[in-house]
Amino acid sequence: MPIYLKTVLKIIFALFLAFFALKLLHYHVSLINFPYSATLREGAMMTSTDALVHGLDPYDMSLQPNFMNPYGIIYPLLVWPLAKIFGTTLLVHRIVSAFSIIACCILVFLVLRKMSVPLLLNLWAILMLYASWLYQGTSTPSVDPGGTAMLFLLLTVFTPCFLRYSYKSLLLSALFAILAFYTKPYGVLGAPIICSYLFLFVSKKKSLAYGCLLLAFMTISVLFINQIFPAYFDNCFFTSLNMTHAWSRLDHLYFQIDLYSKIYAWTLILLGIFIAWQGFKIYKTKDFTILKNDDIRLVSWAILWACFVLYTSLGRHTGATLWYFFQLLSPFLLIAAAWVFSQNLLIDMIGVPFLIINLFTITSKLDYTLFNKNEPNWLAASTLLSQYPHVLASPILVPLLVEENKQVYDNGQTEYFLSGADRPSWMQGFLKTDYRGYIQMAKFFRDIEHKVENKDFEIILLPPSLLPLGIDEAIHKNYKMVGNLVVLAPQDVRPYDITVWVPQ
Repeated sequence: MPIYLKTVLKIIFALFLAFFALKLLHYHVSLINFPYSATLREGAMMTSTDALVHGLDPYDMSLQPNFMNPYGIIYPLLVWPLAKIFGTTLLVHRIVSAFSIIACCILVFLVLRKMSVPLLLNLWAILMLYASWLYQGTSTPSVDPGGTAMLFLLLTVFTPCFLRYSYKSLLLSALFAILAFYTKPYGVLGAPIICSYLFLFVSKKKSLAYGCLLLAFMTISVLFINQIFPAYFDNCFFTSLNMTHAWSRLDHLYFQIDLYSKIYAWTLILLGIFIAWQGFKIYKTKDFTILKNDDIRLVSWAILWACFVLYTSLGRHTGATLWYFFQLLSPFLLIAAAWVFSQNLLIDMIGVPFLIINLFTITSKLDYTLFNKNEPNWLAASTLLSQYPHVLASPILVPLLVEENKQVYDNGQTEYFLSGADRPSWMQGFLKTDYRGYIQMAKFFRDIEHKVENKDFEIILLPPSLLPLGIDEAIHKNYKMVGNLVVLAPQDVRPYDITVWVPQ
């Protein structure tokens, strides 16, 4: 290809990348500044942060199930200093989420730079990852610890890679793995990735040392966390373990694979073509040098692990469409794709247009107008909440309650609290059911019902089903419905109905 034509293609590619970067930044800034709930359960993490701000233990059993948090303590701890200064708001939480996402993008950029991927291909991969994590219908850019967990997961995997698998790097990797686990439990996936990779490709001695180090850190941390946060493992471990059967569906996995493949269609097609071409070249030349590249071998190993976890567990989760695919698979897949493309000169001639088309595909559904739609209803709901000190409200309104320092009863995760009290049958020989959970849940329902019967709530704002609090009969008996509101959560891309009740 003539040099001038190659230069023109690079300029066009760069201009398109700049356009998509501005488009994504515009959407992200709009989301960060949106003053209401962008997803249904943003308020759940805020209750943990607010507890810390007020000097309370968010996993104290006395605060359950109102402050139920099934994810982890690290994200609220990171938000805590900002919340202490500026208040427990949606804004400070989303800023921390944004920082985590940008930090992940920078880390992937550095990995690709280490792998000598050209700048424009590197930036393309970063923008694809950024677009994946902003994708509407997922929770990563909202008040959610997923981005932070992924930052620690990527650090777990790539710190040893950057530091040539030194013992110092393995120590840091193990620490990052522990931090990932206490941010969101699946973040610990980085540990088996790096431990098994060390065993197979680097050094069995270092793999054993890493495994022992990780086991020691995990044991000490579990004992420590269980001591200072009494309800922690009920919330963050046993809830997910016991609810897996209810959330897991094979057809949902296949639905997500189909959807993910369509979103990444041109990347996957080009990747397949160039891998086949590279394989043919290796067959003809008998030159296996490219297969000995340590970086791409590690990334490929991480892809296999991500696919395994998605297929056997997280990909079947009916409550999370594409979240886990984008978080666990996309970083490694995009690194591999950018590197493979960089090894093929044909990418300049036939690949660039399709890479641009894939960016267009993944960003085409970003709807900025959703942030302005339905604003009168959000304002009406906010006004109602501000007028009354005692409110029983839907999870979609919890951020407003937290920001106004009002009591939260159902933070969006409350209904799952009791699941954490039980122990799986295979554990019951050495771990007993935590009856504190049953006692707390019984107290919670009694307290809510008593307040409804006494008409202590000046206003009730709940979904039409009045669930999951289980007090619909008491509400119908003591309150009358005076209206309803429909509020739109832009990141969920769906409306939520709220019925308005006042004492009879």
